[in-house]
Formats: sequence, structure tokens, C-alpha cells
Amino acid sequence: MIKPLLYTYLAMVIGVLIMDFRHLKQAAPINRWLSYGIIALGTGLWFYVTALNKTVFLSVWMSHIIQRLLPMP
Repeated sequence: MIKPLLYTYLAMVIGVLIMDFRHLKQAAPINRWLSYGIIALGTGLWFYVTALNKTVFLSVWMSHIIQRLLPMP
């Protein structure tokens, strides 16, 4: 039941993105790149939440990086 809803949502998002890209071509370069970045971040987050079987929490990921950089007592 969830899969058809996800595909419907994805089709609607693609339609909105196509309309947005047409209008973004007329925007100033900095606004265009900021918009592209926000769209890419949102799309990546959506794929991360819906496609991965295992959720990786940001705080756990950051703690692994920090542990490598900081000396342990």
C-alpha cells in the first residue's frame, strides 16, 4: 500500500521540479545554485528516509568521526 503512494508522490515531485527548473533559469546565478542545493538536499533526504533498510542516526555517525579525531584517555 505504501509503494503506490510513494510512486505517486515521486511523480508529483518530478513534475514540480520540472516546473521549478524552467523558472530557475531566469534567476540570478547565486539564487539558482542555492535553489539547486536545497532541491538536491531535500531529494537526498527523501531517498535516504524511504529507500534504506537501515537508518543511520546523524549523532552516531558524528560520534564515530569525532572519536577518530580526538585522543582517547
